[in-house]
Amino acid sequence: MPDLVTGHRDFVLPCPYTLALPEHFKSDREWPVVFALHGMGQHEDLMRRWLAPLLKHPWIFCFPRGPLPYEIRTPEKMRIGYAWYVFDGDQAALRTSMALASTHLLNIQDAIRKAYPTGRSAIVGFSQGGYLAPVVATNEPQRFHAAASLCGRLKHEFMPEPGNTRLAQLSGGKDASITPELAAAGVAGARGRGYEVAEFTDPEAGHEVSPLMLEQLRAWLQEVLE
Repeated sequence: MPDLVTGHRDFVLPCPYTLALPEHFKSDREWPVVFALHGMGQHEDLMRRWLAPLLKHPWIFCFPRGPLPYEIRTPEKMRIGYAWYVFDGDQAALRTSMALASTHLLNIQDAIRKAYPTGRSAIVGFSQGGYLAPVVATNEPQRFHAAASLCGRLKHEFMPEPGNTRLAQLSGGKDASITPELAAAGVAGARGRGYEVAEFTDPEAGHEVSPLMLEQLRAWLQEVLE
């Protein structure tokens, strides 16, 4: 039998991001920064369209693309979406995958800080991005003041204690993917670790960013950033 030898080489993919600078932007002051993470199989432009009504606020928005290409097949067509991490039920592997995504986002944050005068930072995410965003923020409290999960769950198991990052959970009352009960369990777990969590619900929304949820997010961001 031949000897088997394994090797390792890194494979690098481009991971673009889009910045939306506030109207009348000038570099003579610090600007709050909001990172907005899309859901699994989606892309940064979709998140930018959903959050378009918020771009009028005096904040820098960063819309990054998930680093992992994700093939989406339907009977009509095939397309490539993107994901933030991989998950097969193994919690240790999930933690490692989330940590890699976190490093990717911190590198983007470093690039923004070098190019622009920035103040407080918050990170929000939808669905899969809503799982990741609070994990990133709570493990990097010196970098992120707050995090919000939209139709995701506060992954409190991966959050350190004691908590000093402000969190928000926004849920759809008719969400079949992340049910209100599942979201509420995440909120309870985060509060049990000492985090301040604001809860918002749109009773008529499903797995989506509804107009009411967007308004709830806007008011919460204004409170934590300004």
